[in-house]
Amino acid sequence: MLSFLKKHCISKPRKNKILVIQEIVKPIYMVASLFGLFPYRLKFQKNTNYFVIVRKSLYVNSLSGISVVMFVLAFLVLHIQDVFLSSENASMTEVIMTQMNYVLELVLLVTFCVVTYTCVFLHRECYLKILNTVIATWYATPPNRRNQSILTRLRFQVNFVTMGSLFAILLIQVVVNFTRESSLWKMILVALTFDLPQIIQFVTLALYYVLVMMVVALLKNINEQCSELVNDKKILSDGLIKVKSKQLVTLRQMELSYVKAFAIKTYINEAFQGPILASAIQCFHSMVSEAHIIYHGVVVDQNLNTHDVINCSIWIFYQILKIYLLAYAGNLLKLEAMKIGQTLHNIPTENQDLRWLLEIQHFSSLMSYQRIEMTVYEYFPIDATLLYNMLASATMYLIILVQFDKKV
Repeated sequence: MLSFLKKHCISKPRKNKILVIQEIVKPIYMVASLFGLFPYRLKFQKNTNYFVIVRKSLYVNSLSGISVVMFVLAFLVLHIQDVFLSSENASMTEVIMTQMNYVLELVLLVTFCVVTYTCVFLHRECYLKILNTVIATWYATPPNRRNQSILTRLRFQVNFVTMGSLFAILLIQVVVNFTRESSLWKMILVALTFDLPQIIQFVTLALYYVLVMMVVALLKNINEQCSELVNDKKILSDGLIKVKSKQLVTLRQMELSYVKAFAIKTYINEAFQGPILASAIQCFHSMVSEAHIIYHGVVVDQNLNTHDVINCSIWIFYQILKIYLLAYAGNLLKLEAMKIGQTLHNIPTENQDLRWLLEIQHFSSLMSYQRIEMTVYEYFPIDATLLYNMLASATMYLIILVQFDKKV
């Protein structure tokens, strides 16, 4: 196990950077394809440096997604039926309000699955565009001394999220579910209507995180190239700079790379804003609902056992983790874009021609109009404020529920 982690997470990437990029994408691509969350099977063409679609793979992956949705919907009906038939013997659902919250949480999780698989099919072309545009943009930029370190860090992040975090979450869900004091049928229902949709949700957010981190890597590369313009004292009068690799880097190249990074951000936003909205609604409801179940079972009725309290607490932690993942990725994207703007303002302009000044001004104006910021249908941004707003709103609604709490 340690050798596997060392090979895939810690070891240095190969000198062939095409293979490094392919390895970065491969783990999350394989996990997402396992759940039908990637619309195509892809094959990497070494001679063209692009991914191509395996013929007729769309039908197979779509069938996999439809099968998962139908499977979850079938067990949703069975689980709802079980809730109302056996609620008198269940400490977590013996009150009508907790019953309704429990069922609503089930419905929101399944709704997320339906929305996600629908968006995967509708925006299937965006996935290929994202990967191929990332590869093209990366290799269109001349190499610098930090290319390998950027890719190495990106590779570690991707493999840690994919092979470390997802496995740990799956293991915790299985252990918590199958140690409860319930019948085997109840455990199966919970596993297929709570745990399975949630692991699908985590895989979707992990795929989103990886794609956003690839855009962050592009922005870091652009910032490094612009930093060369700041640090080098010998800038030619035509706006060129000689780097150690004897190649010429222009500000126009960096501007075009930024435009492509903005296009990739747009594709990601278009493909994932539906699932993110469904996930945000589900996470908000789950935080309020599970916290209310703990309050009602511990303070009011005093019939909630230790395992149920731990189960609800872990479930709340899951929701906070999802929101944190979204907020962290979006905020890091904004910070990298801001660093590019700061670097542009530090580029020396003394003794330079008018064209050089206009290129800097044009790049700065472009960044102000094409801001790299993730949003959900332009309603709210996905950045560091998302976690704070979600927790604050959930706390406020929980206080309202506690104040008007009545035992029916």
